Amino acid sequence: TMFNRFAASLGIETGTRVQLHPATDAWMSGDRFGTVVKIGRRLVSVKLDKSGRTLKLSLDNVQTI
Repeated sequence: TMFNRFAASLGIETGTRVQLHPATDAWMSGDRFGTVVKIGRRLVSVKLDKSGRTLKLSLDNVQTI
């Protein structure tokens, strides 16, 4: 498994519930919440609740809830 120190400092790990940043297109279309399924070096994969899609997002665009 990948270990990302910055993600760890934010309390983000696989299985963490997150909210997307309001500036993202997914947030504007109603996909506001999801679960982290994978953590990479720069991006975090989030499975969204409403659509079921999985998006790769920067850590700047997710916030733990």
